[in-house]
Amino acid sequence: MRNDVEEKRGVPTLERFSLGDQLVRAAVSVPANIAEGCGRGTITDFRRFVVYARGSAQEVLSLLQVARRAGLGRRETMVRLENQTALVLKMLVRLYRHPPPDR
Repeated sequence: MRNDVEEKRGVPTLERFSLGDQLVRAAVSVPANIAEGCGRGTITDFRRFVVYARGSAQEVLSLLQVARRAGLGRRETMVRLENQTALVLKMLVRLYRHPPPDR
């Protein structure tokens, strides 16, 4: 615990909170874009929003890597979250290639 506190001292508080806020916004954007794409009604529109979701997921992955390198959070937790985000990225590629049928 003490090492975590000492490592965080090197990162200004405002930057830590800004990084966290940006991470949350990007993470929330992934399912929001998928939902919006589903509501559009065409496969073309759906795929466009899946691409937006993929961009947001890529942003999440990048922010997690920045946070890990800055010593924010436990390394094991950050690596696990990075791996889960990489899995989401793979799912989004599959969803793009195999969209649900038009309704």
